[in-house]
Amino acid sequence: MPKILTVGIEEFEYPLTGEQGQYGEEATDWATAVSDALSTVQQRNDIPSSSATILNGAITATAIPGFSFDTSEVISINCEFIITRTTLVPALNLVESGFIQGNFDGSSWNITIESVGDAGILLDITSGGQVVYTSSSLTGSNYTGSILFKAKVFNSVE
Repeated sequence: MPKILTVGIEEFEYPLTGEQGQYGEEATDWATAVSDALSTVQQRNDIPSSSATILNGAITATAIPGFSFDTSEVISINCEFIITRTTLVPALNLVESGFIQGNFDGSSWNITIESVGDAGILLDITSGGQVVYTSSSLTGSNYTGSILFKAKVFNSVE
């Protein structure tokens, strides 16, 4: 007797170990349904939760490693981020979190950034899809700066 597996609202008869029968088509249909369902969870070009260092006093646009988009495929982005910057003496803790939404028109990115807090950072995206930043200069010892980010994308129609 096969095991009934449900993906969304579809049910599939999946064979148990050692069970005889003609289940090849049913197994393929199940695998296809699972693959389709998983593509809504994470698809090509999404960025899972990642982190990078934020330099102090970066006056020229500095790339954030791992925070870029393939402009030959990605047409729209929805990103979340949190930036923390601290010094020990004097004790300073700056935090900023927010969202970047945007789309690529074939030559440049149109973006909106909404955030709460002020970490002294300006974010942007180059025409090549690289997220970059500039940062204010914090005085104090033992500076640390980091950004945690993730992104969901819409890829161009294939």
